[in-house]
Parts: sequence; structure tokens; C-alpha cells
Amino acid sequence: FFRMSKYQGALERYLQDHPDFIQPPSRLHEMVNNFLKPGLEDLCVSRTTFKWGIPVPFDPRHVIYVWIDALANYITATGFPDDPARLADWWPADVHLVGKEIVRFHTITWPIILMALGLPLPGKVFGHGWLILEGGKMSKSKGNVIDPILLSQRYGVDAVRYYLLREIPFGADGVFTEEALWQRTNKDLANDFGNLLSRVLAMVERYFGGEIPAPESPGEDDRLLQETASSVVREFEELMDRLQFSGALTAVWRLVAHANRYVDQSAPWDLAKREDQRGRLGTVLYTLSEALRFISVMVGPFMPGTPPKMWAQMGIHGNSELQSWESLRTWGLLPPGTRVRRGDPIFPRLEWEDRTVEGGATAGVAAEGGARPAVNTSSGAPAASGVGHGAPGAGASGRELLSIDEFARLELKTALVLEASPVEGASKLLSVQLDAGGEERRVVAGIAGSYRPEDLVGKTVVLVANLKPAKIRGVVSEGMILAVGDENSISLLTVDRPSPPGGRVR
Repeated sequence: FFRMSKYQGALERYLQDHPDFIQPPSRLHEMVNNFLKPGLEDLCVSRTTFKWGIPVPFDPRHVIYVWIDALANYITATGFPDDPARLADWWPADVHLVGKEIVRFHTITWPIILMALGLPLPGKVFGHGWLILEGGKMSKSKGNVIDPILLSQRYGVDAVRYYLLREIPFGADGVFTEEALWQRTNKDLANDFGNLLSRVLAMVERYFGGEIPAPESPGEDDRLLQETASSVVREFEELMDRLQFSGALTAVWRLVAHANRYVDQSAPWDLAKREDQRGRLGTVLYTLSEALRFISVMVGPFMPGTPPKMWAQMGIHGNSELQSWESLRTWGLLPPGTRVRRGDPIFPRLEWEDRTVEGGATAGVAAEGGARPAVNTSSGAPAASGVGHGAPGAGASGRELLSIDEFARLELKTALVLEASPVEGASKLLSVQLDAGGEERRVVAGIAGSYRPEDLVGKTVVLVANLKPAKIRGVVSEGMILAVGDENSISLLTVDRPSPPGGRVR
């Protein structure tokens, strides 16, 4: 037997002097109330009721209790007792990360073993929770196990990592749902984060020939974004030291959100129309590019595959001085003149049906030949009249009526036309770049017979935003612009008063 009881007082004093030793605090309370206060019993080091295990050298009938030999691995693997110099390099550990079901062994048995050996204790022990489903624990017998390989194939490893670390406060049990993963992927990663990168680099390419411009003296808005970046770095460090991963990611997304607001408030597309505002335009795009560099470094511990993709597009791949944590101590290290190379979206939007339906048809409107139309050229605009609130049925026209829930599946948004150009080899098609509020979309529309490209810029149109992308004449079209008329005379649906991009059409 190992005399655990001899060391109870020493452990209690240690916990009083080191209140952060057991994390999160709920685990500390559990260990103190359930095990220390009732009093520790001596621990049986050897067992005779089973044969597997390490035999006791002086009595082959006994095997060593697993929580003696397992815990000892932490120090025997790092040099104890024969290589004290190697042990000193590796021990004590800064933190043990363990499942909540084995916290007792790591916070009571293990510290007392170390005290008996005269060795230092680890810095802290953090007991993480379990991933469970809405119906309870995952179980092979229930057949409700989630395959992480399949999830990673569908969403990408970094998206899965982001969801688990952002959605679930570290230390608590977390309920996994694929719908929440899908929403986080589309909203946080595709819309807020990935689209910020695409928008900024697209404007650097469009307005400065693909080279990051030199900034002028910063204004108040620029300084506020810079201050947010610096404060997020400080907050991030503090939260990471406390293993509050969800909070650290929330802090980073505060910078992402501020950068997106800064884009809308600064309106670079308006500044670009005035030559006397070119210096201001350069300052805005430089400030956004530097904010993206800060974001790229901070997301690295959570999504290690994402920063290299960002750095390649930002033209700083291989420049370790701009990628280190120390580089975040100084704002403005990104060299003006750096050539950007905008590529594919780092987090493309995902359709719910595409992610969940196995081997069956997915929802969506398809045009003849498999490609959906990029603009509605029906004889009339979609109308709310005739849409019932009950079950679908046949209307007076003989067409099937939709329920209000079916209609609600359409995501209709206002979108501002930023630019338009002809599609090579297609006389009736225009390629239209849209600001859909926090994201840019490219749509191929069959309206060249009714609109010149320059006439479209500045118009606010209605976009069907949740259609599957389709490649039309080599151009990826990401939505549908609503219109009335036929191919010979088309009128776009617009709004009758100013409306910000991204407004929901109801």
C-alpha cells in the first residue's frame, strides 16, 4: 500500500497556495468536496484479481495497479531516475490536459506520488469535457457515433477544429450538432472571415494593380481599427494562458467584425471614384491588409492550415518575420508594394443539402443542361400573392402552390452593383460583381440585350443568395438577379429608395 493519507495535509495546503492548479474551477470543487474532505485512503499498489499489467518484481502473483505505472510514464519517459539532466529539461510539465473522468488520478494520486519522490508538480491540470449529442452520449451500440474523418472531408479540418473550439467552452461538456457546424462554417468562416479576405484583396487588385498601397496619416477610423487589433492581441494572450480557447476565438472575431464594419463605413468603392481621395483609399486598404495579417497569425493555433493559404494570397508566404507572434507587437510591418494574389475562397459557402444528403437528389433550381439560370427572365416577377400558409396545392393557374415555409427557404437580399463586364464569347451575358453586404458575389446574368455594363454600376438589385454556384461560360456564378420580361426586354427588380447592401427581402 502507498500511504496517501500521509500527504493529505500537504496536498490541501498546495491547493490553497495554488488555486489555479486544478482547472476549470468546477473540477477543483469536485476533487476537494468528493475526495479530500471525506479523507484519503491508502492506495493499494498491487493487485491479484487479474493477470494483465506489470508484474511486481518480488512477487509474481501481483501486478502493479495501472494508475501507478501509467502516471509514472510522465517522468520515466523523460529521464527519471537515471538521467536527471534530461528530466530537468522536460519536467515539470506546464499543463496536463486530461479527460474529466480521470481528473482524480491526475490531481490527487499523481501529485502525492510526486511529493513522495520529492519532484515538482506540473503547473496545472485541466480536465476537459465530453462531446455529446442532443440525445446523450455517443455510443457504438446506439449507432450514433460521429465520424470525424467524414466531417473533415465535408467541411475541412480547419472548419471542424474552429467549430469545436469556438462553440464549446473548453472544460465543459459540449453538444455537437451538424447544423451548428454548418452555420458556423457559413457565417463565421465563409461570410465574415473568408469574404473579408476576398473583398480586401479584390479591391487591392482593382484599384492598385495588385500591390498593397502605402498609407497616409491615419484618421480616427483607422486608429480605432488599429487599437482593436492591439487590444485583441493582449486579450488573446491572457485567454490562451487560461486555456479559454472559445473566448480567444471570440476576441479574434471581434477584430474580424470591426474590419468588416470598417469596410462598409469607409466605402472604398466610393473613394475610388474620386482622384482626390486616392490617398485615403490607399490608407483604408493598407489598414485592412494589416488587420488581416494580425488575424492570420492569431487563428494559426486553431486552424493551422488557414494562415499559409492567407499568406500565399497576401504575398507574404515565406516571410517569417510577418508571421510570428512577436510581429503582432508592432502595427504597420506589412511592406507597401507587396503583390497580392487573390485565389479561391479559403472557406467557400456550403449548401445544407449538399452536406447532409447521401446519394440522393439535392434541393435547388437547375436550368436545362444542368446549369441554373443566372437571372430570372420569366414573364413575371415572383409575387407573394397566391402563396398560401397551409399545405401546398394546385392554384388557379394549375401550378403547384408553395407553403410559406417553402418560400422562406429562398434567401433574397439587396445587392449593390460594383462593376459589370461582358462575358467573352456570349453576346447576351454580363458578368456582374455585387456587394451583398459583408461579402462580394459574382453573378452571370443574361441581360446584355437590355443593359450596358456602365448603366448597372450603382444600382441596387435583388439577389437570390442561396443558390448553388454554377460555371457559365467559364465564369462561376454565385446567385441569381431577379428581373421581369423576356430575353428581348428585361427590367431588373430594384428598390424604390436607398437600401444598404445585404438587406433581407421579405
